[in-house]
Parts: sequence; C-alpha cells; structure tokens
Amino acid sequence: MAEHTTAWQQHHPPEARPLWHWAPTGLADLPRIRRDLRDRISEHRTDGRPAVADPDMFVLAVDELMSNALRHGRTPVEVDIGRTDDAWLLTVCDRAVEDPPRPALDRDPAEGGMGLGLVAHAALGEGWYASDAGKHVWVLLP
Repeated sequence: MAEHTTAWQQHHPPEARPLWHWAPTGLADLPRIRRDLRDRISEHRTDGRPAVADPDMFVLAVDELMSNALRHGRTPVEVDIGRTDDAWLLTVCDRAVEDPPRPALDRDPAEGGMGLGLVAHAALGEGWYASDAGKHVWVLLP
C-alpha cells in the first residue's frame, strides 16, 4: 500500500511564556530529558493542582517531536516548553527547514512512525514555521 502523508500547516503558534529548554545532541539524551520533564511537570502546579492533565501524553508528545528532529532533521536541536493562559506550547527546532512534519496517514502501525498523528490527535493545535534558526515544529496541549 502506498503511504500517504500530509504536511502540517505552516503557521505560527500562539504566544507563550517560556518555561523549560533542552538542547539534545543525540538520541542518547532522550531518556535523561524525559526523566527531567517528568520531574518538572510533577512539581508544576496551577491553583494547587497538577498543571498537566495527562503527563504520559505530554511526555510522549515531547519525546516524539524531539526524536523526529534528531532522526529526520539536522542538528542542533532545541526543545522549548512554554505556557499560554490555558495550554502548553511544545516547540522543537531543527535545521531541516525543507522537510516539514508529515504524519503517516495509512501506514501499517507495525511499521512504526505513527507518533505525529497520535500527538496531533491529542493536541489543541499543531503546525510549523521556518525562521533563521531553522524549522520550528509545535503542538499546543491542554
């Protein structure tokens, strides 16, 4: 079966207050960043309650964008997480501006590569844009 993909739309995300930043240099950095992220979101509270409704999906989304940038983009890779008034903005920048994010639409799940679609399904919005720094792929999570 032919694989159909649709690139995410090119547009800017909403403004967000910067909170956390990482600069992974390779896939070996991902377990450390996931642990650090889990620690940070467990400590982050809004009105005394956990600020992240679904920590597993949150970590999965960050991991998916980071690993895609490291596997399919060009280094250096920058990971930023910020807050809008009512959502989380996850942004990953790599240098492969010519290669926008394209979730697989009809790939056999056994072949992998379904992460972008899963992340988009959980997101309030997603997209990407190019700047002098590179390709910025972003998702907005509740």
